[in-house]
Amino acid sequence: MAGTAGWQLNEDRYLLASSENFFLDLAFGALFVGASVLGSAAMAAEGESPQANRQTLGPGLVVERVHASIAPPVEAGDRIITLVRIDPQRYRFRLLTKSEYGSRTAPEWVREFNLAGVINASMFLAEDQRSTGFMVDGEQAHQGLVNSRMGAFLAWGAVDASAAPLRMFGRGCAGFDLDQVRKDYEVVIQNYRMLDCNGQAIAWKDPKAYSVAAVGVDKQGWLVFIHSRTPYKMADFNRMIAAPELGLAAVMYVEGGPEASVHVKTDAGEVSEIGSWETGFFGATNDRFWQIPNVIGFEPVGRPASEGRVPSGSEAEPGR
Repeated sequence: MAGTAGWQLNEDRYLLASSENFFLDLAFGALFVGASVLGSAAMAAEGESPQANRQTLGPGLVVERVHASIAPPVEAGDRIITLVRIDPQRYRFRLLTKSEYGSRTAPEWVREFNLAGVINASMFLAEDQRSTGFMVDGEQAHQGLVNSRMGAFLAWGAVDASAAPLRMFGRGCAGFDLDQVRKDYEVVIQNYRMLDCNGQAIAWKDPKAYSVAAVGVDKQGWLVFIHSRTPYKMADFNRMIAAPELGLAAVMYVEGGPEASVHVKTDAGEVSEIGSWETGFFGATNDRFWQIPNVIGFEPVGRPASEGRVPSGSEAEPGR
């Protein structure tokens, strides 16, 4: 296992030389997928009964927009947390990376690969835009080093057809064995954990505020894309997404600031969420999708997978 103290991340924005000065020790795990969702109720103003604005974008595809219960440190965005819930029985998930296809904006990933939607797969290294955490797809290792400071592992592509189609595991949770996860699933992606083994918020120490993109698994086993343009300290954001009404079992952080992106498009509607704020890096004015190198995409089961279009000539510069 390898740490990341010597790695240069995208603008060195997330990891400091000493982990004690940054994130809480992530020895606690993400919860295993559990029982049924607790309904579509979600957060509202503090002290109020929460309700979600819910829209169905297709069979097994639902978007919820909920009002954040905690006031943000910066008045930016609309104070809405967006959750896109995706049924793994109806949709196939794909890991798409710069090493294979180059970088694109979220809408470009969706359009050029004929996908229903995408979100960031992970943060990335500055020098080559590989993932900051372990990332493998079958025999292809996009990042073969396990990051000792990251505790969440999202896996899909079960080798055994009787197994759950996707799961999120956590280092330190009962029964976790990364070697076994690798044997059981084709795709494994590592990121920072936001909820512990009991589904409670992890109190990150990072004092900065970010627009945020996150990926979770809810209690009925659906994958959930999560996005907030309004910036929060992650300790506060984690508390909000741990609300029982949201029914989230496990969540991992995938990106912050202007690169945090979600784009979903179906015949029934569209979700386009663009990040902006990051303390010390970018303000509240970003109005466009930035190029992102690695994404999690999804498409209807039964549709032939598109290989997409590999850019000819030199690749376009990343968004920054």
